[in-house]
Amino acid sequence: MDYSGNKTAMGQDRASSETEGIVSMNLSKDGKTLDLTATYLKEYGAKDISQMEKLRPLTNLAFGTNLCGAKGAKWLAQSKVLVNLTSLNLFYNKIGNEGVKYIAVSDNLLSLQNLVITDNEITDEGAITLAKFLPLFTNLLRLDLRLNRIKEDGKNALKEAQNNSAVKHLLLDKVEGFQVKS
Repeated sequence: MDYSGNKTAMGQDRASSETEGIVSMNLSKDGKTLDLTATYLKEYGAKDISQMEKLRPLTNLAFGTNLCGAKGAKWLAQSKVLVNLTSLNLFYNKIGNEGVKYIAVSDNLLSLQNLVITDNEITDEGAITLAKFLPLFTNLLRLDLRLNRIKEDGKNALKEAQNNSAVKHLLLDKVEGFQVKS
């Protein structure tokens, strides 16, 4: 069932003041870390966050399981406020290939050192797009793309791009990062 036209499903019925309250409750005392995991803020919550001036010092945003979709990813990627982020966690947000494109071409996320976009319905198309822009992310050390729908073409493009980037940890398969070697 497609809920994309449903205002409640997209989070549009929530007042921005409600988002501000949720942000205030979950923002660290120093204002640098915001954990909004599983608060289901959706697309319009991402829009609200992307425009909150008080979040300018933010360096760590955990926004997993908010189902913000590609448009929510666009708001975050194009935010003129969230330019100091060094860590962005967007696991399980259904951003798909379109959302990855917004992240890949963003000039505002170039400070990222850690990017988690696991379980987001990304295919080879999104992986190849990200691979094209990966060398521009000169600070990015860790890129987590596990639990997506990336096949060999996308994986190969990312591995090739890794050779021309600062990325030290490229996680593409669900077993990576969980194995303990003795």
